[in-house]
Amino acid sequence: MPDVSFQNWLKPKAAYLPTPKPCNKKLYILFTPSDETKPLMTEHAVRRPLLQRLSSWPLFLVLLVLYLVVFRLLMQGMGDSADNPPLDLMFSYTPDQVYTNLSALGEEGRKTRVLVSSTLDTAYPLIYSSLFAVLITLTTHFLGLTHKGWIMLAHLPFAALIFDLAENTSIIVMALQYPDTMTGLARMASVFTSLKWISVSLVIGAAGMLSMMALVRRLKR
Repeated sequence: MPDVSFQNWLKPKAAYLPTPKPCNKKLYILFTPSDETKPLMTEHAVRRPLLQRLSSWPLFLVLLVLYLVVFRLLMQGMGDSADNPPLDLMFSYTPDQVYTNLSALGEEGRKTRVLVSSTLDTAYPLIYSSLFAVLITLTTHFLGLTHKGWIMLAHLPFAALIFDLAENTSIIVMALQYPDTMTGLARMASVFTSLKWISVSLVIGAAGMLSMMALVRRLKR
């Protein structure tokens, strides 16, 4: 007598299973990533730095225009007095020089300086750091420089950004607290200014070198 138990009835019968179709081996190899290509695909899609994904020549041109506009407005706002140049344009200074500078500005001049530092002089480092970061990223990509050191070089402009904002904040605080003297903060502001100019010099040097290398390669093609 055949086994008609409930458990046996639930078991699938081999006769009713569909016959698997043969796989096209060539198509499988063509469209299936190998063990060697999988890490490359993952690294390209997931680990690609944000700066590389955002950088483009149209963005560079937009930042360049913004840089030129803001730079001109900033120079007009700070004034061009040779007798009392802005502290930002010096490489370093002493606390006495800081308070001599603030005293020479006068009350209205200090208010203007605080306003300019809080607006234009805050936007300016944001723009120039982004401008150079995009330029370095684009030129290293064009030159095929994929080493991690070259990729990290594009972040150097943001070091200048940090020092520039720290310098601006220090000057704003000292201008607001004038005539009270803050000798320690004045010394720190001088350090921030020096580090800013060192960082900017390195950034300009790196961007100039990479741009020349890219231009030479472009002319050889």
